[in-house]
Amino acid sequence: MNISFYTGRSGMIAQQEGLNIYSNNIANINTVGFKAMRPSFAECLYVQYRGTEPRWETGHGQYLMKTDLMWQEGQFVATEQPLDFALPNDGFFMVIDRNGDTYLTRDGAFSITFNADAEVWQLVSAAGEYVLDYDGNHIDIPFEVVTNADGEDVVTTIVDYVELHDMIGVFTVPNNWGLDNMDKNRFAVTLRSGEAVPAPEYDKVRMALEMSTVDLAGDMVRIIETQRAYQLAAKLVQTSDEFIRIANNLR
Repeated sequence: MNISFYTGRSGMIAQQEGLNIYSNNIANINTVGFKAMRPSFAECLYVQYRGTEPRWETGHGQYLMKTDLMWQEGQFVATEQPLDFALPNDGFFMVIDRNGDTYLTRDGAFSITFNADAEVWQLVSAAGEYVLDYDGNHIDIPFEVVTNADGEDVVTTIVDYVELHDMIGVFTVPNNWGLDNMDKNRFAVTLRSGEAVPAPEYDKVRMALEMSTVDLAGDMVRIIETQRAYQLAAKLVQTSDEFIRIANNLR
């Protein structure tokens, strides 16, 4: 009876973790560049209780074995923002935070900020992290140059979006599934993913954003299934506890 109790307990824990994953997917349905996650469950170990019955095995429930990122391309949404970029491929933008750590992202909702240290305008992500070019450097905003009446070239305050488009770096890794999922729409390079390398041949789409890969209808169905499985596991724990109580009262 103790086995059934802990089997039900393991099922409750696993289903709660699955519910957390599906809920996080739905919560991020409107997050730009978000990749939905899928939980994978596995059976716990089996134990043979009777040596005379080698095929008589008892399982011990389930556990969350891993979570997979769903790397299919999200739907593109056209915007009126000239600093919005989307990637129609499996590439990534690269950003660097204030600690000097670099990350990959599919979120191309960029903006411009003034870097007081360098005294230049530079491109940043929605989280305020500097976007990098193909050489791993900050991107100084290029401005259009016009010729005035005196024949002199004058730098204007109008952004040269064509040149900026070519400056934004796109990177790839050998194994997307080896990336670590981080906060702020970022992914961290690991030994499993391999190093990020520039991919200048990859295209970028301006004035567009890639939305999340969340399947709302599918995740709602999975949440209902997970909730029912959790309720059954909880009922198993309750029933096992009741059996133990009855057995103790018979003594």
